[in-house]
Amino acid sequence: MQPLFAQHPLSLGVLVASFLIWRVMEASVDISTFKRLRAGAQRQDKGSHVVLLCLIVFGLLFGMLLALKVPATAITSAPDIFFWLGIVLMYAGIALRLYAIKVLGRFFTTSVAVAPEQTVIETGPYRLIRHPSYTGILITLLGLGLSLTNNWLSLLAIMGCVLIGFSYRIRVEEHVLQEHLGQRYREYMRRTKRLIPFVL
Repeated sequence: MQPLFAQHPLSLGVLVASFLIWRVMEASVDISTFKRLRAGAQRQDKGSHVVLLCLIVFGLLFGMLLALKVPATAITSAPDIFFWLGIVLMYAGIALRLYAIKVLGRFFTTSVAVAPEQTVIETGPYRLIRHPSYTGILITLLGLGLSLTNNWLSLLAIMGCVLIGFSYRIRVEEHVLQEHLGQRYREYMRRTKRLIPFVL
């Protein structure tokens, strides 16, 4: 079964517009991060940003290929509802990411970097999870995968690749944060989950 966007021009327009809004937002975040890194934050990325981006792109491309090659796992029950659910999830993820960035303020970067005066932030979404901006990306990609592929196997492949990327990224980031913020960050880790409140 073809995804809804392949059957209706309006759906295609909404999907493309939503994707572009997400990418423009991410580009603006990257620009502000670049300025912040130049201002003195020390970068300790270990290639995790590139690894994550590559796995996201690979996951989306592989997911689309699976949707074409394995139609048996297509979403056949109310596919239009799942398409629009995907769009809603995309915007929900964008909103969560922007909120997390705002709460973290001048300490936020897209690279693993720690400012000399950085502290542990425990307000807003950071009360429950340590990486809410990553949760926002995961929700956005879940929605994009749902709207783009209309296929359960594709969605599983996309999210699997993305979770592998974030697993490495978070491991690198938390190692750096523990080194710089010490016992207070380790205590914060014991009280919170990484991505999903009370679960993961």
